[in-house]
Amino acid sequence: MNHASMRTILTTLALATAVPAYGQKWFEEMQIGPAWSNTFAATIDGKEQAAAVKGILIDVGGDMHALFDTETLRVVSIYKGFVHWGGTPWTGDHGKLVRIANEGENGFFTTAAGPGWADNSGNFADKRSKDLHGWGNLEHAKFKGHYRDGKKIVLAYEVNGALIYESFASAPNGVTRQFQVAPHKGALSFIAGGEATSASNTEAELAGGVTVAVGGKGVTLSKGKEGLVAKLSAANAPTTFTITYAKGGKAAAAEPVDLAAHTKGGEGIWKDAITTTGNTSSDKEAAWVTDSIGLPENNPWKSNIRFSGFDFIDEDTAAICTWNGDVWTVSGLKGDWSKFTWKRFASGLFEPLGLKVVDGVVMVHGRDQITKLHDLNKDGEADRFEAFFRDEAVSPNFHEFAFELQTDKAGNFYTCKASPVRGGGRGFDTIYPHHGTILKISPDGSKYQVIATGLRAPGGMAVGPNGEITTGENEGTWQPRCKINYFTPKQAPVFLGTEPSKHDVKKPFHEPLCYLPMEVDNSGGSQVWVPEGVDFGLKPGELIHLSYGQSALYRVLFSPAADGSMQGGVVKLPVSLGSSAMRARFHKDGSLFVCGLRGWQTNAAAETSFQRVRYNKGVTVPIPDKVELTKTGVRIHFEQSVDAELAADLESYSAERWNYVRGPQYGSGEFSVDKPDRDAEKVALEKEIRPSNHDKIEIKAARLSKDGQSVELDLDGHKPSDQLKVSWDLEDKDGEVIKGDYYGTYRKAGK
Repeated sequence: MNHASMRTILTTLALATAVPAYGQKWFEEMQIGPAWSNTFAATIDGKEQAAAVKGILIDVGGDMHALFDTETLRVVSIYKGFVHWGGTPWTGDHGKLVRIANEGENGFFTTAAGPGWADNSGNFADKRSKDLHGWGNLEHAKFKGHYRDGKKIVLAYEVNGALIYESFASAPNGVTRQFQVAPHKGALSFIAGGEATSASNTEAELAGGVTVAVGGKGVTLSKGKEGLVAKLSAANAPTTFTITYAKGGKAAAAEPVDLAAHTKGGEGIWKDAITTTGNTSSDKEAAWVTDSIGLPENNPWKSNIRFSGFDFIDEDTAAICTWNGDVWTVSGLKGDWSKFTWKRFASGLFEPLGLKVVDGVVMVHGRDQITKLHDLNKDGEADRFEAFFRDEAVSPNFHEFAFELQTDKAGNFYTCKASPVRGGGRGFDTIYPHHGTILKISPDGSKYQVIATGLRAPGGMAVGPNGEITTGENEGTWQPRCKINYFTPKQAPVFLGTEPSKHDVKKPFHEPLCYLPMEVDNSGGSQVWVPEGVDFGLKPGELIHLSYGQSALYRVLFSPAADGSMQGGVVKLPVSLGSSAMRARFHKDGSLFVCGLRGWQTNAAAETSFQRVRYNKGVTVPIPDKVELTKTGVRIHFEQSVDAELAADLESYSAERWNYVRGPQYGSGEFSVDKPDRDAEKVALEKEIRPSNHDKIEIKAARLSKDGQSVELDLDGHKPSDQLKVSWDLEDKDGEVIKGDYYGTYRKAGK
């Protein structure tokens, strides 16, 4: 079976199995919550189209919903009903968006694309960069986040420097929009509805027989080319007013509402706590063992549990996000693992794939923004969703996943973003700013810089003790195989290989630390550095790579070249995981917690898991702690003495090498290094071919060091190769089997 067929099967299996036990259409049963951030399509002028790439769908009550575009600060539509399902995390669709059900008689009004509020000159013109292709934030209007009080949602944003709260409430035959506007020196204008057929100061009628009425003072209505326009006069004091929309009867003016009173900490809506048990390993002989935490899968809200990022709030409690937009807390991590308590902390976030706790506050990276989640009244639920960082550009593409949330010692944040792969996996849609990049964001979220470009689908990343940056990468267009990227702050910005998302980086391709064949990693996850002061069997400052696709952990073995460039490879940790290896963080007790999910191709055994990996102190680590790439071959160092007779036996080893072709085709075949076929390599740049031509390498000599812990192998014809595999089958001095494989990339001999 060829690689393309295998990928198709893996993808199909991943999508087919990504279904909780309570039904094939779980997404129709899941209670998302009163506010849902996502990219939404809508029916506008009779056509289905992307309507808000950074949208919030608000449950108004009475089967009414309002879609708010947080980039333009406009109400896209108010309508009766819910959505037509789509979206990769929900139905598995690659390209079909979630579409609001605003078509026909369902809609009260729908507005066209463009700013929802006028600028200082009263102009509604869209002045955003053409590079954003109709999307992006406005200069004069900035979304600040939202508050939740029970099921009531209060939006917060600034227009021309004035803070504005906006909320919605159901009304007889319709909906009321509620506003509270801070003092403002100049007039403010916003689009209050779609096409207006008539308008007086405080009453209007929209196309489709929707009547409009204003309650409160300080605002007037008029017909404009953009639709129904509401204008607020300058004011030295806060202004509160309402706009009511009704269909099938005349709208009645509603009394103004003090929205600020709903921003102090709201009533909880996820009040039930869920308790589960855990399983701990009793194995005392293995170097590493795995303990599992019971998950809140059978929850009353039928929330789909697929964990995608986590961090520790304290030694006993972690916050953990799900791909479908929840954040949960789980406590009991410090105890005897007999009982865990789960609490749904937040919901409705936009495909979060990264979470970090900073000064006790949970921060989540979704496709729309980094959201800072505040529990204002300390009831265990987030009631302020602060928009901490919103400069990351978003398109409607299904694949531009927003991965990770990490920090460095100085408090800077780091995220990485995929490129917009087309459905089917080959090629890319239109490239926007930030596609395929790593962003470094200031501690206060006010500014950022691009430190890497050219990513396709990194899966995850890490920040090292000295600011080193690593990422995974997924095989595909311009990426011959999965790999581990590595660079230092001094090398930034770097270009990591995907030509369409190179952006403005002029530097040549920054070679990876190592490539990884499909059987080692067919979809990368995060990396994690071993911190000081923990006993995990690996040394502080070492790096572990997570394979999402192979549900595995790998020890990364660096072998710097003589010219200072970084190269190396990996050996697998003998650890069994319940699901994929997506994210990992070290606990203060020295154990490694790992979470994962099934969402795209992976061999994960379960839909999701949250586990602890412990080192059995005193047990000898059975894998090498160093592999050096020398001029004549490799030097492998173990943490115990090996049997001298087996170490000297050339039959104890095997080795092979091959190369890849980096080009515009999906991935790469495997090409001979010793007998290169240049014609085939040239063809591989023009069409997908999948040769598997490995060079078997003769082991010329094997020398054991005086201490009995290092074996130096001379490899026949040793030369640079994209992929070098070295295998061993040895025993230690006590007769225990030491067997394993090293996969690395060799460019130049070590120092």
